[in-house]
Amino acid sequence: MSRVLPELFATAVRRDGAAPFLTYYDDVTGERIELSAVTTANWVAKTANLLVDEYDLEAGETVAIGLPPHWLGVVWALSTWSVGASLTSGKGTLAITGPDLSVHGERETVASALLPLGGRFREPLPAGIQDYGAEVYNHPDVFVPFDPPSPTSPAYDELTHEDLISTAEPVADRILVTQDLVAREGVGLLVGVISGGGSIVLCRNLDAAKLERRVADEKVDRVVEG
Repeated sequence: MSRVLPELFATAVRRDGAAPFLTYYDDVTGERIELSAVTTANWVAKTANLLVDEYDLEAGETVAIGLPPHWLGVVWALSTWSVGASLTSGKGTLAITGPDLSVHGERETVASALLPLGGRFREPLPAGIQDYGAEVYNHPDVFVPFDPPSPTSPAYDELTHEDLISTAEPVADRILVTQDLVAREGVGLLVGVISGGGSIVLCRNLDAAKLERRVADEKVDRVVEG
């Protein structure tokens, strides 16, 4: 098995790139988006190029993800690992925040409006906060790291890539989750899905009355509580 997270995800893309990898619902807005592994990889590459070319993120620096459970959180986690940086539960060198602008980075703060397809904000942002949706599309969907991570590189706080991969239980099922997959307590499940060849139905603001129908429509094997 691959010993760094970007290689692990690249293996998943090669294994079954066209199959659904991450399906996202928001039952308040009615949004549904389905990303294959290949489409996810394109978003990851664009974001990684943005992190390096625009924000000068380097190996060994940190990224704080201040988003609700959302498909972009998964993209940002994979992009962070791709450039050799690590996620942090503290204040990162760089931070990605939602439209509430509740999280700020030490050097750079990037915000997402959380609109469909990563759309840009409709109103100007405060000075010093960058609009992810306005910038990400300008970057190529192929990324070649200048300083890729090693198995002993930090991946999440004090945990290395090897730590996360070796302790994650592989998940081959299609699972429905409501938890934050890039929070410290949820990232192991994300890594397990990538390593096991599974897929995710991520539901934000889940309407409990829709759960049974969604499990059937999305051919979910099991619901993961948490």
